[in-house]
Amino acid sequence: MVEVSNLEFSAGGKTLCSHLNFSLPRGSIMAVLGPNGRGKTTLLRTLLGAHRASAGSVRFDAHAAYVPQHSAMIFSYDVLTVVTLGRARHLRWHQSPGQHDINVARNCLEIFQLAHLARQPFNALSGGEKQLVTIAQAIASDSPILILDEPASALDLSNQNIVLSALRRLARERNITIIFTTHHPQHAQHIADYTLLLFPHAENAFDRTQGVCTDAHLTRLYGLPVRVSSLSQDNRRIDCAIPVFS
Repeated sequence: MVEVSNLEFSAGGKTLCSHLNFSLPRGSIMAVLGPNGRGKTTLLRTLLGAHRASAGSVRFDAHAAYVPQHSAMIFSYDVLTVVTLGRARHLRWHQSPGQHDINVARNCLEIFQLAHLARQPFNALSGGEKQLVTIAQAIASDSPILILDEPASALDLSNQNIVLSALRRLARERNITIIFTTHHPQHAQHIADYTLLLFPHAENAFDRTQGVCTDAHLTRLYGLPVRVSSLSQDNRRIDCAIPVFS
């Protein structure tokens, strides 16, 4: 569970968010939407305690794994080793990963269809491949809470689908609570149970995704007309936000 009460945080002398309240049950997914510079990354860092809140409180009931937007590796590790590093929290000081840890890492690579890259140097990968590997590393940690900063930003449509589908499946099958930021309302509509909108002037709106991702709210959020249309696929109703560019 994640509980946030009357949270307020600032950056550069500017209040980015105030009076933020939400509670996420185990196994739920929350998307965070907002224009550039509205504090999505700062929010995640505040939730994790890496950025100091001005007011309010954050409570996690379990360990959280964090995936930043950009990842760099000083040492020239191969992909399997990078993912296996996610098992560090389960190991004693100076203990080497065992076969179980390596098997977990291999399984995480398979989730994202990356098994063929296991022995490739991490630093030789494309930006999108690095993003997928870093998400696999976080999942290898077996953390009950995952916090991801724009996990699909460097991915093509096919890999976006792989990531979003995997996150939805992990939430349902492993009861993992997931918070992720995105610039795409469609990502929230596809997998998120709840969505947080960071409006201008430190305002916010939090609710079930279908209730908060409306024409009016998204139009206000992005400053251009947005229409939410419904599609039908496999007997499911799928909402899709469509911007109207000038």
